Amino acid sequence: MTLSEWIQQHPFLTKIAGLQGRVDATAAAFLSAPIAPPAWDAYAADHASGVPLLHATHVAIDLAPAATLVRSLAADVASAPVPPGLARDAGELVADLAAPDAAPDAAARAIAWVVRGEGSAPARHGGLLVFLGWAALRRTLEPVKDAYRAWSGAQAWRQPYCPTCGAPPVLAQLVPEGAGRARILCCGPCGTTWAWKRIACPHCGNEAQDRLDVLEVDGEEGLRLDTCRSCNGYVKTITREPVEPFLLADWTTLHLDALAKERGLERRGSSLYDM
Repeated sequence: MTLSEWIQQHPFLTKIAGLQGRVDATAAAFLSAPIAPPAWDAYAADHASGVPLLHATHVAIDLAPAATLVRSLAADVASAPVPPGLARDAGELVADLAAPDAAPDAAARAIAWVVRGEGSAPARHGGLLVFLGWAALRRTLEPVKDAYRAWSGAQAWRQPYCPTCGAPPVLAQLVPEGAGRARILCCGPCGTTWAWKRIACPHCGNEAQDRLDVLEVDGEEGLRLDTCRSCNGYVKTITREPVEPFLLADWTTLHLDALAKERGLERRGSSLYDM
């Protein structure tokens, strides 16, 4: 199945698909020198202690390219054929990040807030800033994430949160492993994937099988909700194999979040779409 076929089957995703596609295309066209990965030996102690890469104390990742890109993304949305309210908000965000009277480091502070939540939002429309900020970070962090996956120490990550940014997972994928299947968790904000326990809630750590349930979704073969009665949370899970790459994007399964809400479940993974 292609992305266009998926949208045809889920027409309620058309608008968010158009916005996400435009943002992704603008980000993909962004050119900058690749960010150098950190010295992994210097990061090893933080990694072993469960400190995500973007929160590490002994290494630093250059976020300047993301600060440059987020301004371009906001300007593009402001001029795009989007709902008037969204275009207005994007224009005001551009003004906050790039106006002549804005602080010289306004965009850099905005990206730092998106990544670490430091202080208050340094711009209006914090939800839109989070959405565009992570789009910029996903694009500019690609070489760093590639280098992390190739690092021999990466396989030692055993935390239920993202090894890159620290966000809780919004998606999981079941993949073949020996005679059974392993579970891969997926980060909504930065797109990192990592292996974690097959049977356990990644939000509260509950491993009691009598408190873990599976909610199958009518008409959605290969998709389900793995739910936990200890914390009332859930993880959207892809069971089909092979999986279409676009399904690993959170927005393509937002209807499962609506279903979960109807069932009284609480989304505990980070959302980029609460704008």
